[in-house]
Amino acid sequence: MNHPNTSSTTDSNSTAFIRKLWRFLNRDIRTFKWWGQGTKTSESDYSSLPEVHGDAGAQKVAEVDIRSEVDPRKIVSLRFRRDVLDWRDDFHFNVTEAASQAKSRLASQIENDLSNIGFLRNRLFKKSAREVLEDHIESCVRSPMRQALQLEQVALGRRLQGWLPNRHESVSIWIMWPKLEWDTRLDLNFTVENRDEILNTLQDLILGINGLADRHRHWANQYSTQIMAMRHVVSDSL
Repeated sequence: MNHPNTSSTTDSNSTAFIRKLWRFLNRDIRTFKWWGQGTKTSESDYSSLPEVHGDAGAQKVAEVDIRSEVDPRKIVSLRFRRDVLDWRDDFHFNVTEAASQAKSRLASQIENDLSNIGFLRNRLFKKSAREVLEDHIESCVRSPMRQALQLEQVALGRRLQGWLPNRHESVSIWIMWPKLEWDTRLDLNFTVENRDEILNTLQDLILGINGLADRHRHWANQYSTQIMAMRHVVSDSL
């Protein structure tokens, strides 16, 4: 007695199932019962479908050829550039925040002196804002900014070890900025009547264009550009 070829039967059943599944997935939505009762789909609707043969056909349907548009050779350079720019942005934020806090401390000191001007008359009488603010500027602005820049200098030094491992670059953040007590706009008398003008002048000198924070941000922009350029320069050529 000849036994039926079970392997061939299984392959045939598998192929038939895959064809039915393909047809089902590609049916027009209008052929479903809830869309239109009594609507039939003819065999001609499936005439344009590709032939599917067994497991190999199913695998071809599932696979999608995706090619990357990124040049692998540029990935390292892009990561380095992103890291440098991240440092620059962090520096901008930290220095601006430190300058803003310094300005707030100075403004609070000014408000305190003006509110007690009657008790400090001998010391403040007919003195210019420039003279009165000389000591306050050192304690409220310069000293805190030096401390903030020391922290930024240490952080930058650590980053340089990763950015330029074959070089020994020293970090020195030293930036000249207008001496606030020398500004001619502060030559007015230190009085309650001149309060707004004094505070507005200090706001401009610390946080305005070409002020304390702005000069530090410009330095960070130039230094980050310099670091990215140095990445491609051989040390012996310098």
